[in-house]
This record gives sequence, structure tokens and C-alpha cells, in this order.
Amino acid sequence: MKPETVVVTTVVEVPPARAFELFTKDIDVWWKRSPRFRRWPGQQGRLAFEGTPPERLVERDGTETAVVGRVLAWAPGERLALAWAGAGFTEKDGTEVHVQFEKHAAGTRVTLEHRNIGALPASHPLRRGFTGEAFEAMYGYFWAELLTGLRASH
Repeated sequence: MKPETVVVTTVVEVPPARAFELFTKDIDVWWKRSPRFRRWPGQQGRLAFEGTPPERLVERDGTETAVVGRVLAWAPGERLALAWAGAGFTEKDGTEVHVQFEKHAAGTRVTLEHRNIGALPASHPLRRGFTGEAFEAMYGYFWAELLTGLRASH
């Protein structure tokens, strides 16, 4: 049985360095503000990468801070990897999000791969009872909807 992994791709009509910048520096602009994508009621928190070089992605809402991901790889214009702790996840869940930025005729192909989601126990609330391809598809829609926001952000 193959591990459950979600892979989504979009094309952003800018060069790879700019696509990486949109993804990282402008993440709070394109990341949707709804209960599905933000942690706190009202979804007014602010997403940002922190540190020099960036060490983590956080969401802040007033005095509260939540770590969304810990940076594993940071190569501007090429790739980004995070130990994922987004809404509904903890870093203990052991999933990772890898994002590749590749030159494309129309700009940059951005490919996001959320790895090791198969490690989530069947009882994990994000599964909503789904496993295998059904869970991959359901969770893939989450990332696809977000990348649509990235594509429209430039």
C-alpha cells in the first residue's frame, strides 16, 4: 500500500524567484480567510514566516501565536519544505509540506506535496472517516483551493 500523499500543481505567470516571494512574503495575502484555512474565530490572524533565515511559519492573532510549520528547507526560487503543524495538525503527526518552483513556459510551475498524511491515525479528526484515495482527494481540494489563491495573487 502506498503512503497517502497529496500533490497539487498550479502555474503562476511570474518567474520562479517572484513566485517564491509571493508564496512566502505574501502568504497572508493569498492564504484564504475562512474557518477551513485559519485557526481563530473571525480568521483575522496574520500568517508570516519568521526568522532570518526563516525558521517557521506562524499565525498570529493579537497575543496568540500558533506555529503552522517549521522550516526544513528554504531555497528562494527553487523549493521550500515545512514540518507541518497547520490547523488540525501537530508537528507530532509527522507530515511535511514540500513546495517546488520550476520554470515553465507561462511562468512558474508550483508543485505542493503534502507527505506522510497516511501516518494520521484513522481516528484523526481531519480524516472525517476517510482513508486512502478518498482522503487524498478530500485533502487535495484544501491545497488546490489555496494554490488557486496564490495563482490569482500576482
